[in-house]
Amino acid sequence: MLASSSSPVRTILEGVDVQRGYGLISVEDRRQAELATVSVAVWHIREFDDFEIPQESVGQLHEGDTYIIKWTYSVTNVVAKRQKPDQLSSSGPGRERSACFFWQGSHSSVSGKGTSALMTVELGNHRGSQVQVAQGKEPPCFLQMFKGGMVIHKGSRDDDAHNTGGWRLFCVRGEVPAEGSLLEVECQCSSLRSRVSLVLLHAQLGVLYLWHGCKAHANIREVGKRAVERITQLCPAEIGLHSNSTLTVQEVEEGSEPVEFWNALIRQDRKAYDCMLQDPGKYNYTPRLYRMSACSGVFIAEEQLGPARISGSVMAMPFLQENLYSVPQPALFLLDNRMEVYLWQGQQPDDEECTGSAQIRWDCERKCAMETVLQYCQEKNPRRPPRAYLIHAGAEPLTFTNIFPKWEAQPKVSTQAEALRNKVILVQDALARLSKTQYSIEELQAKPMPEGVDPLRLEIYLSDEDFQKVLEMKRDEFNSLPNWKQINLKKSKGLF
Repeated sequence: MLASSSSPVRTILEGVDVQRGYGLISVEDRRQAELATVSVAVWHIREFDDFEIPQESVGQLHEGDTYIIKWTYSVTNVVAKRQKPDQLSSSGPGRERSACFFWQGSHSSVSGKGTSALMTVELGNHRGSQVQVAQGKEPPCFLQMFKGGMVIHKGSRDDDAHNTGGWRLFCVRGEVPAEGSLLEVECQCSSLRSRVSLVLLHAQLGVLYLWHGCKAHANIREVGKRAVERITQLCPAEIGLHSNSTLTVQEVEEGSEPVEFWNALIRQDRKAYDCMLQDPGKYNYTPRLYRMSACSGVFIAEEQLGPARISGSVMAMPFLQENLYSVPQPALFLLDNRMEVYLWQGQQPDDEECTGSAQIRWDCERKCAMETVLQYCQEKNPRRPPRAYLIHAGAEPLTFTNIFPKWEAQPKVSTQAEALRNKVILVQDALARLSKTQYSIEELQAKPMPEGVDPLRLEIYLSDEDFQKVLEMKRDEFNSLPNWKQINLKKSKGLF
């Protein structure tokens, strides 16, 4: 698990790997070709109609909507010059190709997704490629179409009230300026992240702050600068700007913010986010995420790779909250954040909705996951293994949620998760409880039952003394009874 598996990004369109969507690529017979964008057209898809987005608004997407993006690009074969083999020249005019991307916002409606799928087929009559893209899983060839100017807004394009004004906050994402984007987050202190840059703006006042976290590396700062340049160049209406708008841009470092900055966020509260001003660490690493499951019959841990990853580059926040919550629940994830390792545990159904066999399988998976996490920590640093923490869905601490660029509180949080919100649970302690093999009769009859207990075989957790006292016979005698007699006896003693 520790060995890096960061394979290069591949996106196959019409049999050709377009890689990051620009520059040199390999085509048939290992020949090289130059790939370049010719044009980009975007349609906003609604339930019963669609309309094309004006050019100044291309790249302005909303998480509550679906869009069709038609990318026309050229592939030009290149050859080395005879006199200067290290220089390349085109071997003739490039061939134009096109692809239609069907982009789905994280909060888009089912009907909108269906309509956009049909629209994609209609647009695809030109025999170009058709690719479905979910928010947060955009490949680099998709991101580069907007030249660092993609913005994902909250809500829907039809929600005009959202765009009337006021302060708005955007988290900078991406490691290359050409592939950068902005993700709108709640305009409050808790949305700040020390490892990245953010954009705070008020269109009507003409004020824009480019805020850099104290641990933000040079590449994310450059991505932020490019995003601001695109905003000032295009003046998109979705942000509240128009062609005559002017913005005063001010770069701000964490720890040196002006009063006006904090007024925009209502109040100054560095405890609302995981502020790293006092942390001496360099944070020159990329978090790693693994999904652990036994659905295939074998327990496996599969690494989740960032869709726009760059080999050898530090990516501060390559994952989204949706990576955890969008898979079938309950789920198990290992999140390696270098100094600490987290085991995230999805919310399981309530007792009345969960059968005994399902609970046994879940406890078995959890136990395997805990053992895997502890082994991972030991192999990561045999002398000083990082601490491993158990995190319950709905009760994630600040140090965990701030590894993600945006975090939304879940409306359906179990009472159990709420009670665990401020508790620190070590994986080794949780595993010890789950692996316990002996309980008193009072513990076994309590509701809820102890973790890891098989509800159909409660008698096996009794000591020999308690077994004989409760069931009034020794284990050999009990085991020799027919199954139906065992069940009736256990029922009469409150053990079934």
